[in-house]
Amino acid sequence: MGATIWRSGWLRGKTTNPLESVSMTLHLLAVLALGLMCGSELNVAAFAHPMLNRQPLEVHVRMRASLAALFGRVMPFWMAGSALLNLLLLLPFEHLNDSAWRLAAVAFAIQALAVVFSLVGPVPINNRIIKWTPESLPEDWQKQEDRWDQYHWWRTCGLIAAFAILVLSVRAP
Repeated sequence: MGATIWRSGWLRGKTTNPLESVSMTLHLLAVLALGLMCGSELNVAAFAHPMLNRQPLEVHVRMRASLAALFGRVMPFWMAGSALLNLLLLLPFEHLNDSAWRLAAVAFAIQALAVVFSLVGPVPINNRIIKWTPESLPEDWQKQEDRWDQYHWWRTCGLIAAFAILVLSVRAP
């Protein structure tokens, strides 16, 4: 990707077509937004929640509820913003070649599915977890957490695939 940006003249300020600079900037922003989100999602799935599962119940529940509240506020904007940046790449003014457009379209479709999946899968569970305290745990709290974690892994894998495909769209011939 860096070589493509350099060859385009974008970093050197030597673009012959001003639309090329806008297009490359938008492409870079879309890749960065999705890549950073994937890193955050992978961190939660691979490190944060497994570490929380080894903590005493009171710490575990309070931290899980706090993280659920934080990400419940942030992720809707991050996921929607990232998908919107990708969607903008598909508009005619971007002038992507056919290969790049198809790859960006596939990445967007995966992101859109991830948003819908989130709304029907992990978000309702997340909204319940936010209200938990050690004293008010439902009987099936571990089952709900396990289901959320499983859904989260599926969503994370999908978003990582979308990220890889979006990165490929930068170099598409």
